[in-house]
Amino acid sequence: MEIKLEGRQVDLGNELQDRIKKRLGNLDRRFGPITHARFTVERRPHKNEQRAEAKAVVSIAGSTITTAKESLTVVAAVNDTLDTLTEKLKGHVEKSKKDHR
Repeated sequence: MEIKLEGRQVDLGNELQDRIKKRLGNLDRRFGPITHARFTVERRPHKNEQRAEAKAVVSIAGSTITTAKESLTVVAAVNDTLDTLTEKLKGHVEKSKKDHR
């Protein structure tokens, strides 16, 4: 699996990068094979406060799954995005199994 991590106006420290790679690796083993994953974290102003947005684009078996979540903190945005991605991958795998019956 090829993983591309990108931080826009935010520094993705080693700990956060490792957490993202570990979670994507777990998803690959559980629902895979994931051929390519791109994970982008961006910090941008929203009215009078800073907001963080995390976006994941994952290619799996002829499909592309995209999720994006926004939160006050980078870590919360990353966790919410990965949780949503997990749910979407579950639905994709269940639908694939149902279609092949």
